[in-house]
Amino acid sequence: HMYRLKAFMVPALLSLLAGCNSQIPTLREWSDQGIGQPVEVLQEAEARPESYASRIGWRTKRYDLPNGNWVHVAPDRKDCEVHFEVDKAGIIVGYQLVGKGCRYQ
Repeated sequence: HMYRLKAFMVPALLSLLAGCNSQIPTLREWSDQGIGQPVEVLQEAEARPESYASRIGWRTKRYDLPNGNWVHVAPDRKDCEVHFEVDKAGIIVGYQLVGKGCRYQ
């Protein structure tokens, strides 16, 4: 009976761990969730002391686009930034991953 119990528990445990692991979104999934959201939500999250941006002493970066929109630059990890395109109403309308650290994201 112990063998049957172990034979059942190992796959169950592995599927549970795989399920938990899949709850963490990829960088692209996380960035996709920002589209349609106010940029203020992202800026507030970056301002929190526990955020990656706060821990590395990130200074806000932004630049203007020729179409009248602007870009909010968010750090993700070393050598990887997410450049969020923001419209005139302050809504995120797109993004681009920038940097060699984003390569496999």
